[in-house]
Amino acid sequence: MKSIFNRAPLLPNTCTPLSPGAIRPEGWLGAQLRAFEAAVCADLPRLFQGEGGWERELYAFETIVALAWTLENDALKEEAAYRAEAILSSQNEEGWFGPEGDRDYWPRILALRALRLYFEATADRNVLKFMDAFFKYQYRTFATHPLNDLAVARGGDNILLALWLYNITGQSYLVELCRRLREQTLDWPNYFHTFPNAQPLSRSLRWPRLKEALYEEKAEPLEGEHRPYFHTQYQLTNGENIAVGLRTPGAINLFKSGFKEQGGFRFGWEKLMKYHGVAYGMFTADNHLNGSSPTQGTTLTAVAEMLSTLETLAGMGEMSREIPDIFEKIAFNVLPAAYSQDMRRVQRLEQANQMLISEEERAFYNAEPDALLYQPPFSFEAVRALGAWPKLVNHLWYATSDGGLWAMSYAPCCVRARLMDVPVRLHVSGGYPFRDTVRLEVAVKRPVEFPLYLRMPAWARQPMIYLPDGEIMQVRAGETACVRRRWQSGDEVRLELSASPHVSRGWYHQSAAVEMGPLLMALAPETHEGEGGCIETAEEWGWALVRDEPMKAVRTGEAEAPFKTGEPPLKVLAKAVPVEWKLSGASSAPVPILPRLNARETYTIELVPFGWTDLRIAQFPIGELRQE
Repeated sequence: MKSIFNRAPLLPNTCTPLSPGAIRPEGWLGAQLRAFEAAVCADLPRLFQGEGGWERELYAFETIVALAWTLENDALKEEAAYRAEAILSSQNEEGWFGPEGDRDYWPRILALRALRLYFEATADRNVLKFMDAFFKYQYRTFATHPLNDLAVARGGDNILLALWLYNITGQSYLVELCRRLREQTLDWPNYFHTFPNAQPLSRSLRWPRLKEALYEEKAEPLEGEHRPYFHTQYQLTNGENIAVGLRTPGAINLFKSGFKEQGGFRFGWEKLMKYHGVAYGMFTADNHLNGSSPTQGTTLTAVAEMLSTLETLAGMGEMSREIPDIFEKIAFNVLPAAYSQDMRRVQRLEQANQMLISEEERAFYNAEPDALLYQPPFSFEAVRALGAWPKLVNHLWYATSDGGLWAMSYAPCCVRARLMDVPVRLHVSGGYPFRDTVRLEVAVKRPVEFPLYLRMPAWARQPMIYLPDGEIMQVRAGETACVRRRWQSGDEVRLELSASPHVSRGWYHQSAAVEMGPLLMALAPETHEGEGGCIETAEEWGWALVRDEPMKAVRTGEAEAPFKTGEPPLKVLAKAVPVEWKLSGASSAPVPILPRLNARETYTIELVPFGWTDLRIAQFPIGELRQE
C-alpha cells in the first residue's frame, strides 16, 4: 500500500515504515525467523490461551499479523483474518468494543495496534471505519469515561494510533482528541527532563513498602488526571512502561512542539543509561528501575517495547544519529540471548553478567525467582514480547518522503517497494552484523532514479561506499550518505564499515565491556543443564581484562546460521588475568574495582557474541599489569 506521511498541522516526517511483508528476511535472519515461525506454529492455540485473558490474545494477534506477512504464511494469515473479524464484529453502536462489562482502555489500544498492522498488510477499510467509530466514542465520552491505569501510563500509543488515522482520513477531530489524550497521559516529557529516579528503586522505595502502599491506595485508581502518588510511582518506574513512555514525547511533539517534547527521548535515554544502564544497551528493570549493576536484570517485555519505540521514533522522522545504533545494540544482543537455539524456550529476564540460571531468589526488585529459567514461550510475559522478532524485520528499511529508501540496519533481507511508480527490489547481503562488508544489489523493472539513504554506524572506522560506476564515497561515522542515481538491474553498492574490537568504559564499578561493531562480546564458559531447568558451569570465569592490550578479531565460517547455532561466526581474543571473583548467592559477586594484575599470569581468553550465550560475563574488571 502507499506510504503514509504526516499531514499538516503535524510536523512533517522524512521517512515512514514499509508495509508488513515488504521486507523478507534472508541469510541468518531468515533462518532465525523460520525457527521462530516453527516455535510459534508448533502450538498456536496455546499462544492465545492462559494467563492474561483477552489482553494476551491481542498481543498474540499482533505477533501473528507481523509474522504472517513477513514470511508469507497462509495459515497464519487465515488466523489473523479470523481474529480481526472477531474484534471488528464486537463493536457496538456507540463505538465501544470488546468483552461486555470490561471498561478498560488498554486492551482496546492493544487491539487497535494490531488492527493498524492488519490494515497495513491487507488494506481492509473496515479497520478505518472501526477505528473512526472508536475514536469518536473517546472524543464524546472523555469526561465520563477517562483513561485508566495502564492506558494512562501508555497513552502515547493511543495518541499515535489517532494520529495515524488522521494521516489517512484528515479528520480534524482526531488532532483535538490527541490534545485531550495528552492531558490524561502520564507526563513523560517532564519525567525524562527532571528524572527523579537516579537511585535503584530497591534503595529508594523497596517493593514490600510499595506493594503495601498500592493496597492502601486501591480506592484511588490512576484515572484521568488523578495521580495518586504510589500508583504513579509504580507506573513511572516499570521497565515496560518506561520503554513505551520513551516514544510519548515524540508523539506529542508532532502536534505540540516544545523543549521537553523535542528532547524527551534524548533526555530520558541519557539519564536511564547513566543511572541504570548496562553494557547490552538497555536499562535494568527487574521489573522496575534498579541501578546499573550487571547482575540486575532487564525483562524481555521491556526489550520488546524498547525496540518498538526506536522503530516508531524513526518512522516519526526522529532521525537522530543515535536511534539506529541503539536499535542494533538491543536487537543483536539482548533480544537473541533471551531465546534458546530452537526458539522454543525463552528467558523472561536477563542479566549482563549471568553465571547461573536457576530458580532462586536474587537481588531483583520484584521479579519472580524463576524469571531467568528458559521456559516455553507461552507465559503472559513471553507472549507480550513475541512480536519483537517479526517487527524488527519490518523496520530494517523505511520509505522516504522523496521516493527513496533509508537504512535502519543492514541485516540480510530483500526489500520490495514501489519507487517512482516502478517495482524495485533491494537485496541486502554480507552477513551483517557478524561481517562488516555489506552488499546492496538493485533489481528494477526498468531504469529509474531514486535515492538510497545509507547510514554509517557510529562505530565504523573510515567507512567507504563503492558505487556501480567505480565512484568511491568516504563518509563520516554516524552520518548518512544520500546516493541518488538512475538505477538499473544488477547495480551493486558495497559498504565497507571496518569494525574492530574496542573496549567501552565507565560501566558499574568502573567495569569494561568489549564491543565489535554493534555486537557486545562476552565470555561464555562451557555449560551443563541440571535439574529444574538449571544451567551452570564448572569452569573458572573470574577474569580481568588487561588495560590497553591489543585485541584480535577472528572470523570463522559463514555468517549464515542463526544465533546459538553451531560455531559463532565471530570471536575476539583478549588478554586477561585471573582474579578472585565468584558467585555471591545465585548471581556473580560485584565486579572487582581496579584489581592488581600479575603480569606473569596473563592469558588469552575467547569472547563470543552476547547473543550466542546462556551463561556469560559481559562486564569485566580492568586493570594494568604489574611486575611482581
